[in-house]
Amino acid sequence: MTQPSRKEREYLRHRGEVLEAALMLFARQGFHGTSMQQIADAAEFSVGTLYKFFPHKEEIYKTLIEETADRFHAGLIAALETPGDEINKLQTAVETKIRIFLDNLDRVRIYFAETQGASLNVKTGLDAAIKNRYNDYLERLSAIFAAGIKKKIFHKQDPYLLALAFDSLSMTFLVEHMDHPGRHPFDAETILEIFLQGASFKK
Repeated sequence: MTQPSRKEREYLRHRGEVLEAALMLFARQGFHGTSMQQIADAAEFSVGTLYKFFPHKEEIYKTLIEETADRFHAGLIAALETPGDEINKLQTAVETKIRIFLDNLDRVRIYFAETQGASLNVKTGLDAAIKNRYNDYLERLSAIFAAGIKKKIFHKQDPYLLALAFDSLSMTFLVEHMDHPGRHPFDAETILEIFLQGASFKK
């Protein structure tokens, strides 16, 4: 693989500095409350230099979210491919989701903040890309449940519905923790136990 030139490395480094400055400002004052001038000042570039990296603020936002979606997708797919039985794969997937979620909390916050009733549709072009990643993950997760059903690890049920329910449960815990970390601590074992055991006594 050809190594990037010094000029290319410098370009990528400066681009990364712009993204980090924008992330800090978006997290602090919101997407709509942040201007390109403020991003340029925080990154210590002129506005003219900033436009060499990104044509507008929406593109910066999209890049931040797409990078985060890539991290989630790559991490979760790798987790589902880990050695072990289906229960182990599920636990590894939840542990991975928790780790990536906490490592990218500011990015997750700005995504949720700007996709719930925002006056400007900053998601343009993001919906399809994120949905494709999510659907791929659900299909692979469904395959885990299908294999577990054949081995009689799980009750016979639609594997896709099991995948959807499992992912929804873990995401609910994560979102609630983001808003109220003191009230909603979470861990992979608790999420897995609730999903597998349910809330009722067995007859």
